Amino acid sequence: METVFLSYSFRPQDRHSVRDLVDDVDHLLASHGIRSVRGRYLGGEPIWPEVEKRIQASDGLIALLTRRDELANNAGYTTHPYVIQELGRARQAKRRTIALVETGIKDDQLGAEVGFERLFWDRANPLPTFISLSETIGVWKREAGRIVKVQILPEDLALAVGESTGKFLCRYRLTSEGTASAWVDREPITEIGGTFLYVGGVGDKDTIQVEIKNDQKRWFAPAQQWVAVRFKEAQ
Repeated sequence: METVFLSYSFRPQDRHSVRDLVDDVDHLLASHGIRSVRGRYLGGEPIWPEVEKRIQASDGLIALLTRRDELANNAGYTTHPYVIQELGRARQAKRRTIALVETGIKDDQLGAEVGFERLFWDRANPLPTFISLSETIGVWKREAGRIVKVQILPEDLALAVGESTGKFLCRYRLTSEGTASAWVDREPITEIGGTFLYVGGVGDKDTIQVEIKNDQKRWFAPAQQWVAVRFKEAQ
């Protein structure tokens, strides 16, 4: 996990009230080695398409549902509908999501968000929320795993795979404690030093199996993490 989209209010009247919260969440993400992405400063692009593109390109989304307008008769507060909309789009895109809901916002203001896990944020006592948020981010990182760079060897096979245009199928799967995942196709990348496959979602206990084949031959190799894989032709 490398990036998380921060969804929050950009209204001028909310600028000071949410600034510290945004900065604190940003620092928390940085402590986990994650870069925050925001919907501001879009480089002149249309607002919603560019925001949606940034959400799609991120690994997760944190929604800051802060107070907006006070309801009549001291009945609580509304929140920001476009933040809820961005949260919904991230869920549709199968991204990891969590909402921080400021105390005082009523459930009937949250729509479908009521059915999902939430963290409740109290301005007067924010520490418990940030501990829970840090734990959530830790779970995200463990579940997302690492990206492992697997080098194809021997060199003659790597050269053939790297120079071909769709003649070789490369795919991998992860195995952990005797259970194998589904095969995932992966495009080989030729770089200085060789031809590589970038394998995603690798956990601490996973091993990697890689298969390469064309119309005539098949190569297969099981591998531990962090090592180059030397292939031999399968019989």
